[in-house]
Amino acid sequence: MQSNTHPRQQTTLTESQPIATPTPDARETRTQLLSGGKLAMAIISLDLSMFLAAIDMTIVATTYVPIGDKFNSLDRAEWIISSYLIAQTAFQSIYGKISDVLGRVETMVLAIIIFLIGSILCAVSNSLNMLIASRVIQGIGGGGLVSMVLIVIADILNERQRGKYIGVFTGTWGLSAAIGPALGGVIVQNTKWQVIFWINIPICVISAAMIVFLLRIPRPKGSWKEKVKRIDFVGSFLSLVGITLILLALAWGGRDYEWNSVAVICCFVFGTVVIIACVFYEWKVPQVPIIPVRLFKIRNVFFSCMSHLFFGFGFFGPITFIPQWALVVKQASNITSGLYLLPFALMMVLGSVSAGIFTAKTGKYREMVWFGTAVLTLGNGLFITLDTNTSVGKVMGFMIVGGFGLGAALQTLPLAAQAAVTGKHLASITAVALFFRSVGNILAVSVLSNIIQNKLKTQIAVVIEHFPTYAQTILHITKDQSLINKASIPDELKAEIMKAYSASLRDAFIVLTVFTGISFLLSLAFKHMPLKTTLKKSLED
Repeated sequence: MQSNTHPRQQTTLTESQPIATPTPDARETRTQLLSGGKLAMAIISLDLSMFLAAIDMTIVATTYVPIGDKFNSLDRAEWIISSYLIAQTAFQSIYGKISDVLGRVETMVLAIIIFLIGSILCAVSNSLNMLIASRVIQGIGGGGLVSMVLIVIADILNERQRGKYIGVFTGTWGLSAAIGPALGGVIVQNTKWQVIFWINIPICVISAAMIVFLLRIPRPKGSWKEKVKRIDFVGSFLSLVGITLILLALAWGGRDYEWNSVAVICCFVFGTVVIIACVFYEWKVPQVPIIPVRLFKIRNVFFSCMSHLFFGFGFFGPITFIPQWALVVKQASNITSGLYLLPFALMMVLGSVSAGIFTAKTGKYREMVWFGTAVLTLGNGLFITLDTNTSVGKVMGFMIVGGFGLGAALQTLPLAAQAAVTGKHLASITAVALFFRSVGNILAVSVLSNIIQNKLKTQIAVVIEHFPTYAQTILHITKDQSLINKASIPDELKAEIMKAYSASLRDAFIVLTVFTGISFLLSLAFKHMPLKTTLKKSLED
């Protein structure tokens, strides 16, 4: 009977064991899996996938209001954004382990197919409910695209080389997220909103074809039947249910329901209970857990994930709310407000590439994480000074500071966790770290939106007292900020609305700065783990 004892019940994980301090494997002698033209084509195919996932996260930021208006459902239009983010985040953490079982190429193509189906359904949607449901499908695929790109890069390049190439993907992600709102505005202004989703189709097909024919990564051993048996379906179900309930509570709270409502409280309570059950199950039962919770006992893994959580909060705030500030306070158009993110994105590319070169040459990554999170905190702190008199040039300067810090930390932060585990855990820990970052993104939207709305209610109530005859117009502007450029209202009223928004956003930027600073403080706990110059064995071949 002893021979059948589960091996995980016989050992206790500590940082001194191989999982925390990877030791060389006889098979871990290659410096990279692909090189030359094959590597270049693989990078292009992966970059297309990253572009898809990133741009669909923000392309509806300036278009969800007109889309909701076309369906006569403006009050629920924000779910066009939220549904994608929730689905992307909920599924992100499980793709890593699924790819360990099914194979990297197969899992990545699966994610692209799901994203493709979701895009088609979005384009043909004839109601807001159908569009929201289709965005969920899109988000499920998008979560896989984001996770699998970084997982595959970890497979084909060693830790020292990885930084240079991750800079490319970080740049793509940043530029895509930045141009998304402007591109969406251009499309809706000049053609039908469905084009937003139709443009995904050819990119999906090209990306999938390139991945199938150009990406050569060893596949896991065993038949499909054997592989399916190794998938932790119970753990996957529990994690998805628990995560989705908590994310729904965060999305509903303060917007669709009060924070003390039955719906929000039930989601928080039941979500927490299911997550606790999932952790216990993953710790004790499956041989191949979907989320290896024991890894959180490793110092760098724990602090990397926690830092990712607050980091995700810190960088998603400017992406979401600076265009809103420009729309109302600077009376920019939907297209122009999106372009305010361009210097942020360009400096993110520069920061990421610089950090990648530094890491590749020196083997040091903690220093770039510290530098990046500190500079991003400074950039977010500068946003607190924004008011109705702030010049466009000053805003651009603040964006340049924050963008460079974001780029430096965005591509080095995952290395802290990746360097602390052996190859077989590489995919799982990469996906889990990205999951925590995505949770931070959703927290940023939820928490900061509530701060803005609560302060705005007070500010707008005062404005309505002074301009009672324009009460309905003022309320409409609070729902669709772009109306401030179209409504026939006195300049004095317009100035008061701009001041109200500026004051509300200032409170949000204070919280944003604090959360980003916490990410920096957590990163100080990282223990230096040498970056390997050979590949880690992550799949059986």
